[in-house]
Amino acid sequence: MTKSYYTLKKEFLLITRDVHAVAVLFVMPAVFIMIMSLAMRDLFDLHHSVSIDILVVNRDSGKRSNAFLEAMEKLPAFRFHRLGKDATAEKMREKMSSGNVKFALIIKEHFSSSVEKDAKEKPLELLVDPSVNVQTQMVLRNALDGKLAKSRGDAFIDTIGGFLDAAGIEREKLKASEESQVEVRYIYKGGRSFVIPSAVQQNVPAWLVFSMFFIVIPLSNTFISERGQGTLLRLKSMNISRFTLIMGKMVPYLFINAIQAIVMIGIGVYVVPFFGGAALSLGDSLGGLILIAAAVSFCAIALALLIASLARTTEQATTIGGVLNIIFGALGGIMVPTFVMPGFMQELTIASPMSWGLEGFLDIFLRNGSASDVLPESLSLFIFGGVMLMLTMSRLRNKRED
Repeated sequence: MTKSYYTLKKEFLLITRDVHAVAVLFVMPAVFIMIMSLAMRDLFDLHHSVSIDILVVNRDSGKRSNAFLEAMEKLPAFRFHRLGKDATAEKMREKMSSGNVKFALIIKEHFSSSVEKDAKEKPLELLVDPSVNVQTQMVLRNALDGKLAKSRGDAFIDTIGGFLDAAGIEREKLKASEESQVEVRYIYKGGRSFVIPSAVQQNVPAWLVFSMFFIVIPLSNTFISERGQGTLLRLKSMNISRFTLIMGKMVPYLFINAIQAIVMIGIGVYVVPFFGGAALSLGDSLGGLILIAAAVSFCAIALALLIASLARTTEQATTIGGVLNIIFGALGGIMVPTFVMPGFMQELTIASPMSWGLEGFLDIFLRNGSASDVLPESLSLFIFGGVMLMLTMSRLRNKRED
């Protein structure tokens, strides 16, 4: 027990002397979380609703045009900017050019009468920038046609309102609902339904997992320094087992990773919203959150120990660890969200332990999962980490390397 105590005390003292390397573990993910959560906020929101700016001139004085325009303004996909009734087409073109707006809508003078009498003359005119692709044009045109058809239907129902009242039929029940009747679900590779995360829900767990794996920097600094100074050899001569040495290395960094998780989650919950981003939702399972965080930390430290035991210098360890982490991050959905990857890339994510950790955090933050839901990812991480520890202990048997 005394040997374990002094081994741990030694590790904590070494960590306090390597403040700069440890600081990287907190500064790097904090900066990435802030920058990426704010910079990618609108990009992630596109999966919930696009936002198309449209200039609009209402030249009709009837009530139908105002009702039509109000109905269009309720659609989350569009932002309408009203201009004066007398705005000319030339003025609208100038505003489109200066404001980088791709569409302008003109509601013609006879809109209300056209809707009520179902006239053949078209009541709407749409000005379109030539650079706009056909798909985007169709989105707006279909929305306009849909609302116009509803306006005509409502006008017809109002026309025969007297007959409906006499028959005891409520008008509102015959009018088309404003709410979309289409349910949208994203399908993830493997057939499971996938909820699109917000920017903060993606970036907080992603960069937290990434930073946990960068524990290789401070850990390799102390490990290789001790090996070079003969400290490990002296500890072995004192009958301190390899298991005690490994645990002495792991426990302090498990503690650091725990602080990392608390700080980064706190940034997602409190700091990102302060700068205009969305707040991180923590889900409903504290036990599940602790389980997946512990599994990621164990796996990251075990991998770092193996790299440190194989490398001869801190430069080698930092290079190998950094390159490996970047590869794991790219494959694991850290740098590019998994849901935007093509199918064959989604299949490759299984090769990255960072992907297992990220999916576990998303199960908690995004899907309101429990500890049982993150058990598969956690077991995978613990098994991978256990294999890394076995390889490290095997490596430490070679006294010539120590």
